[in-house]
Amino acid sequence: MSSMKPWAKGIIAVVVALVLVLGWLVYFHNAGVAARAPAWLQSSVKAMGRSGAAAAEEDEDPDNTKNEIPVHTGHVGVATLHRYVEAFGSVAPRPPRKGEMAGSANVASPTPGVVAKVLCTVGQRVKAGEAVLQLDDRLAKSAEAQAAAALAQARASLAALKATPRPAVLEIAQLNVRKSESALEFAQHNYDRLKQLAGSESTSTKSVEQAGQDLAAARTDLAINQKQLDLLKHTPAPEDLRQEEAKVAQAEAALATARVQLQMTTITAPIDATVVNVLANPGESVDVTKTLVQFTALDRLVIDVDVPADQLPAKPEGLDAQILLSNAPAAATPLVGKVSFVSPQVDPRTGAVLAIVDLPADANLRPGLSVRVRVVAEEHKDCLTVPRAAVVADENGDSVIALVEGDQATHKTVKRGLEENGLVEVVADGLKEGDTVATAGAFGLPQASRVKVID
Repeated sequence: MSSMKPWAKGIIAVVVALVLVLGWLVYFHNAGVAARAPAWLQSSVKAMGRSGAAAAEEDEDPDNTKNEIPVHTGHVGVATLHRYVEAFGSVAPRPPRKGEMAGSANVASPTPGVVAKVLCTVGQRVKAGEAVLQLDDRLAKSAEAQAAAALAQARASLAALKATPRPAVLEIAQLNVRKSESALEFAQHNYDRLKQLAGSESTSTKSVEQAGQDLAAARTDLAINQKQLDLLKHTPAPEDLRQEEAKVAQAEAALATARVQLQMTTITAPIDATVVNVLANPGESVDVTKTLVQFTALDRLVIDVDVPADQLPAKPEGLDAQILLSNAPAAATPLVGKVSFVSPQVDPRTGAVLAIVDLPADANLRPGLSVRVRVVAEEHKDCLTVPRAAVVADENGDSVIALVEGDQATHKTVKRGLEENGLVEVVADGLKEGDTVATAGAFGLPQASRVKVID
């Protein structure tokens, strides 16, 4: 060995040192390998381990209050936090509701016909009742004119019946009755006189018989004239009057039908909306099955969204919902809508339920657009909050924060609540706004320790 070169000795020394270090690592990390190592290597490694442990014990101070642990700090604040139920949905026209216009409509012709004029264009805003299409109305106008003429005739017949008898005719009948009464009175007087004379044989029997016949004729004539007067006074007869009135009513109904048929040749918008599609051209024949114009109200839109049913509160109607475009940046200001309906039926495959969110009138969105929806399922106002990094779990799994007073930090168990925008709601006795808590560096901090604030 004395003749060994110096450089060879250096190489051997380095190799031995590497073997000892490797053995030490294997000994402490793999008991099976350590047991099979040579005795001299095991003894050397054990010696290194004991010396290393002794050195570590000398360096470590068991009193944590004497070791300054660097930490960053924050403060207990007061804020309003929310719990959101998030999902994706699509914009759609609002469905019909009692007392409110629907958000969309597809209009067809109420009667077969031929398009005469198109009175609207795509993108045009229209009011309910505004004409958008005109069908050929020549036949309808002719039918209306005929019905109007028939009604005028029926009304004239009824008026003529109600006007009888005319005053002059009634006056003549009354004069005939008075004339018949005078003739009867004269015939009666003549008969009585001749009958008295017949007893004194100063007149013939034939004259008396003639006077009797004249009296009977006078009575008959009076009865006829009186009957005619009575008939004139009670004209028209009730059944005649009812018959003419029925004719008038029938004519009025026919005219109303003709007018409705004429009105149906003008197709109008059923809602206040925007024309989104026109599917008819002048000269085309149409029927009641073909959609001619489509309308959508851009100020009456909703979002159809499927949300987890178990994450919604018992009464979700009326909750606020924040709406963001699918590609909107995180800092974008959301639109705010209202949950107006939640289906009572849950999809058994997904556990989701259909919710409808009403958009504000000025949302400026388009049907079919995909959006991100955050339903505000819960809100805690004016609650105590700390930064998210300040809340850690201890060895028992409980949530704790480290309260910092001066250069001392102590654990405090808290109840964790809502979390939003990097803040966590915490509840604990004695905790108040403005308290200082450890943030960065809080993880693994002992129960009571000395810290150095490096903010």
